[in-house]
Order: sequence, then C-alpha cells, then structure tokens
Amino acid sequence: MQCPTCRAENDQGPQCRRCKADLALLFALEEQRQHALSAAYQCLRLGKTRQAMAIAAGVDALRTDAESRQLRALIYLLERNFSRAWECYQSANPEASY
Repeated sequence: MQCPTCRAENDQGPQCRRCKADLALLFALEEQRQHALSAAYQCLRLGKTRQAMAIAAGVDALRTDAESRQLRALIYLLERNFSRAWECYQSANPEASY
C-alpha cells in the first residue's frame, strides 16, 4: 500500500514506515475489500452471478486492479456475455492484444 502523504510503499501498518502517518483506515479498507472478494467468489460457487457481480463492482470501485477485473471477466463469462468478458480480460491483461 502506498502512503498518501509521502508515497512510500508500506506492507505493514498501521503507521507509514517513512513519515509515520496513520494508515489504519486504509489497511481496514483493504481488509474489507479482501473480504468482499471472498464473498464474491462464494456467490459464484453458489451460482449467484448477479450478486457476485454487484459485490465485484463494489470491490472494483474501492480499488481497480487486475484481480478485480479478472473477477468481473469471469462473471461475465459465466453469464455468457463474452464481449464484456473480453473487455475486462483485456483491461486486466494489457499485454493480451489478440
């Protein structure tokens, strides 16, 4: 996680290793995001693709990264929305320019 104050990378919290800024809220937010990802995958295991997509959209809103884009691509595949799945896959893997 990058400190919003000094831009130092921090793998452990709750204080920035460089400027000592309090990063506890950011670490808590990241933990909630990880729980939401787990919940989305659980919904997929249960066949609840719409609920999984709603959770995935929230995860993506918190922080867009390759993991959230790949999750959305997977959900679109399961919903047989191949064009949207391909868009998400390409945005998650920019080197995949087929």
